[in-house]
Amino acid sequence: MKKLFRNIWNQFLGHSTDGYFRVPDTPQDLPEPENDTPWAGTLKLSMEKFNKLTRKNGHGTPAFYAIVGLILAVITLVEFLIFYVESLGVLLIPIMLILSLMKFVIVVAFFMHLRFDNKLFTYLFFAGFILAAVIAVALLVLLAIKP
Repeated sequence: MKKLFRNIWNQFLGHSTDGYFRVPDTPQDLPEPENDTPWAGTLKLSMEKFNKLTRKNGHGTPAFYAIVGLILAVITLVEFLIFYVESLGVLLIPIMLILSLMKFVIVVAFFMHLRFDNKLFTYLFFAGFILAAVIAVALLVLLAIKP
């Protein structure tokens, strides 16, 4: 009888690994986990949720595109509001460039459907973008140098 109660007690506390308080198996349960940090697996889980939300093998729902449009509107509003902050000074241009780049990536990824197409198209598109950015920066540097 004592063994029966001990067995029930251990199962209830999870000591037998199949009790009420049993924590599900995770990669961190392994002897030497791959990512032994408090945030281990967060990126993988986030990407799985993102792929599910955007239907990686197909196109997103109309509600998803409405959410993307709302995000673009919020970024545009932030750009508009930041433009009138005079205390930013020299930081205004880099902040605006970063916000514009964020909008560019969102528009290209979802509204031009690169997210759902072959990766080759994405690489080609962004290679052209990087080339254009390098040329623009080079021209700005050349114009800034006064003979």
